[in-house]
Amino acid sequence: MARTPPISDSAPKRRVTFPDLVRIHFRWRQALRPGSGVSEKEIAELDRDYHEALACFEGEHGDMINAYWCADVESAVALTAGKPNSGWVRRLLSVSPRFHRVSDWATKDEPDIARALHHCDELAIRAGEVLRGRSRRIAVQLVMTSACHLLSLVDARGENPPQAHKDAVAVELRELAAIGRSYRESANGDAQLVYFAGMGIGIAGLVALYVLTASVLDREGVHASTIVGCLVAGAVGAVVSVIARVNSGSFALDEDIARGYTLFLGSLRPWIGSIFGLLIYFSVTADIVQIFEVPQEDTDAFYFFCVLAFAAGFSERWAQDTLTGGLSGRGRGGADAAAAATTPAKDPGTARGRSTEAERDTPQ
Repeated sequence: MARTPPISDSAPKRRVTFPDLVRIHFRWRQALRPGSGVSEKEIAELDRDYHEALACFEGEHGDMINAYWCADVESAVALTAGKPNSGWVRRLLSVSPRFHRVSDWATKDEPDIARALHHCDELAIRAGEVLRGRSRRIAVQLVMTSACHLLSLVDARGENPPQAHKDAVAVELRELAAIGRSYRESANGDAQLVYFAGMGIGIAGLVALYVLTASVLDREGVHASTIVGCLVAGAVGAVVSVIARVNSGSFALDEDIARGYTLFLGSLRPWIGSIFGLLIYFSVTADIVQIFEVPQEDTDAFYFFCVLAFAAGFSERWAQDTLTGGLSGRGRGGADAAAAATTPAKDPGTARGRSTEAERDTPQ
């Protein structure tokens, strides 16, 4: 007779949310107050319930790093260390601290503090999803510090004059705004790193394109070295343009979009610079744009086109204006000469006569 496997009688794992933990903690803390009238047996049961709930909560969200519990209402904020993600690949990523808040009871008569705490939630969520490593830990801990100060003002609102309470809230709001600015700077820096990684991928794609199409350029009448030089110079110009904008502080990215999209945008940047550089070379060689005088020597012409391609990759607006002028005829020397020839010249005598009349009419 086959042996029946033993039936596990273990109960399902208990899940404790932060509101549940706040409620249990409030009951336990009220029982510990002098004169609460709670028996020792009930205090022991409440103590056991609280620590069991805390263990379940920390088992799901990580160890509690910091917490602030309101004294007279069931409200609190807490910061937990977080738990590693499932899967061996995700475990290599840094663990994100988690911000928890239950404060509706405490802030029902404090709309400014309620809005500020809601902003704390928003910043903590954004920092946890967007930032990485040390920047994320700093941002979340600063949010936690601001939330603790705000709840402490709620606890002390009856002890301070109304104006002092209002001034203290205003100070905390300014501090929270500074935390928001710091988060945006850190998030923009992380997005720039992803963008630069995308540019590296784009350059690798250009190299692969050259390897695949090298045989197409190997034919009579095609200056393969100049074409490759324009491709490289255009890509380098695009990269240098981004570096210059980063150093000047004018290169801002949307930090809330997915990293894959930022990576994709970065990979397009060298391609755009190379394409503009190549178009400038083709348009000048085909006399579509006639505002440049191409050197006769092959070496000088190579350097000349590389400089034009670099400028096209560095400044897309200049490349677009140059190409548009060539296609519309404004960039052709013949059209400019014809326009100058059809412009009527002014009669010097007439101009001199008008000047004399103007001087005569001027009051002395």
